[in-house]
Amino acid sequence: MRLKALALAAIPAAFLGVMVSAPTASAWSSGNCPEGSFCTWADYWYEKTDQTPSLNTGTEWSGSAAASIFYNNTSRDITMTYVRIADGEGAQEFTSCASPHSGSYFTSPMYVTDVSWREDDGTPCW
Repeated sequence: MRLKALALAAIPAAFLGVMVSAPTASAWSSGNCPEGSFCTWADYWYEKTDQTPSLNTGTEWSGSAAASIFYNNTSRDITMTYVRIADGEGAQEFTSCASPHSGSYFTSPMYVTDVSWREDDGTPCW
C-alpha cells in the first residue's frame, strides 16, 4: 500500500516537470519592470519587489539571462526562447509567446536566450 501511495504522489511532481516547457500568461505583477520593457528575474518573488531584473529590454535582444519569472510590460506580443539545463538531460530549448502586460514564472530556473517581437501568424498568444 505504501508503494502505491508513493507512486501516486510522484504523478503531480512529474506533471510539474512537463509544465516547465509551457509557461502561461497570467495576472502576474509587473514588479519593478519599467513600462515598455520585457523583464526577467533570477529569483522568485511575490507581488512587489526591489530585486533588480536579470534582463530589462525594450528592444529585441539575444544573450543569456537567468530567469525564474518573466513579465512582458510592452504593448506587443513577444516570442521568448529559453533554455533549461537539467541534470543528465543536457540543455533543452523552448519557445513561447508572452502577451502584452502579462507574465508568469517557470517551475524551475531557466535562461532566456532570445526576445523578439512576435510575427502574427493568426495563432493566439497566451
